[in-house]
Amino acid sequence: MEPEPITLTAPHRVRWAFTRQRWSDVVFVHWPCQKREIEPLLPPRTRPDLFAGTSWLGVVGLRMSVTGPVRLRFTELNVRTFVVDERGRRGLAFLTMEASSPVFVRIASTVGCLPYRSSAVGCATTATETSYRVERSGVGLSLRIRRGDRVVLNGADRYLTARWRMYSAWHGRALKIPVRHEPWALDSAELLDFADNGLLDELGLAPPSLPVVRCASRVDARFGLPTLM
Repeated sequence: MEPEPITLTAPHRVRWAFTRQRWSDVVFVHWPCQKREIEPLLPPRTRPDLFAGTSWLGVVGLRMSVTGPVRLRFTELNVRTFVVDERGRRGLAFLTMEASSPVFVRIASTVGCLPYRSSAVGCATTATETSYRVERSGVGLSLRIRRGDRVVLNGADRYLTARWRMYSAWHGRALKIPVRHEPWALDSAELLDFADNGLLDELGLAPPSLPVVRCASRVDARFGLPTLM
């Protein structure tokens, strides 16, 4: 089926929120890639979602506050890509999710079958810059951006951020997790430094080329329970 239209607000309700999250100091670094790079990494019954004729990858750093089923605060850096399921529903597939909270890693890995890993993840901010660094078992990644002004969302911004589902795999079957949050208020950003110290390489991925960089101060999200497709 053809992919559904991209909307800035979720096309569904999260009637009962399994968890509520607040994301802050969010940094998005997205770049185009060949779909053959990511096809072997995707959950079952999904395919790459293309924009301008190509697949896209993203590295996202954020500070996370979670309420339900536990209250936690931690820092996360994830690597993600964009997919469409068999019904044309757009969503995200995460290739790795590095988090500084072992408790949250256990919960999210068990309940959502998401590829969370316990890592040392740090975030630093100044008046104009934000940086993230992750280290785990000899691999890592670091990035630093300079924050800019508010942007009017274009087609690429909507494609890269207006996502209302996550997909993962459970014993060879596909899981769908609904998410709902207010539309992103995005600021422009300049990528000052980016160093892959093995995190992308262990996934078979190349570092950013011609990246689209954005940042956001905060968004509140609600997640529903995973369901088998």
